[in-house]
Amino acid sequence: MSAKKKKRILIIADHASNYIPGSLDNLGLNKNLFNTHIAYDLGVKELCIDLSKLLKSKYIIGEYSRLIVDLNRDLLDPTLIPEIVDRKIIPKNINLSENEKKIRITEVYNRYHNNIKRTIKSDHITILISLHSFNPIFKNKKRNIHFGILSNEDRRLSNCIITDMRRRGLKVGDNEPYEGNLIGDTMYKHGLKNNLHHTLIEVRNDLLSSTTNIHRVSKLLKKVVDNSINRI
Repeated sequence: MSAKKKKRILIIADHASNYIPGSLDNLGLNKNLFNTHIAYDLGVKELCIDLSKLLKSKYIIGEYSRLIVDLNRDLLDPTLIPEIVDRKIIPKNINLSENEKKIRITEVYNRYHNNIKRTIKSDHITILISLHSFNPIFKNKKRNIHFGILSNEDRRLSNCIITDMRRRGLKVGDNEPYEGNLIGDTMYKHGLKNNLHHTLIEVRNDLLSSTTNIHRVSKLLKKVVDNSINRI
């Protein structure tokens, strides 16, 4: 049996959905914003499902917009329920009552993270991969990377992925375009604390602009992940 087959992989996507329940009245925002990066990571749901098929792995996707509650934050993080995103105020996140916050945490946040906990335990998961996407333009400047590999102090899998991608001539950010070491975030909570090999892969979202492009990225990531797992 190969090294890869001995590993059990779980792929997760915290920000896969832009769903806002009707009861929240669009959070007081224009509906058009829900089709942008403000509300979710474009292309990531489809990428997560496609890659899981190629790797024959389990997957779990967030089912609500990050504007309701950010699944990739600690419960004590002040941005857990964001009041401002990309300089846009989220009206119905302002001055929430403790009961309103509790409902979102119980029904959305805890449900998602408890599902991850159960799956890691029941399926004896040894590899945890989180998928996100980022905008190609930030502050009117193009981000000159294809992928960003985010990591905390456990860089075992991330280092292998960065090395493999660079060997393929890809432009890869190391803890770019974001830092990957937030205390209490998803990788901290489920990867680092469980001593699992783990990494967070950010994909520039213009690379996920169609079903064909998504499958192309999936096939690439499948090769990269296989090679990287076999090296650790």
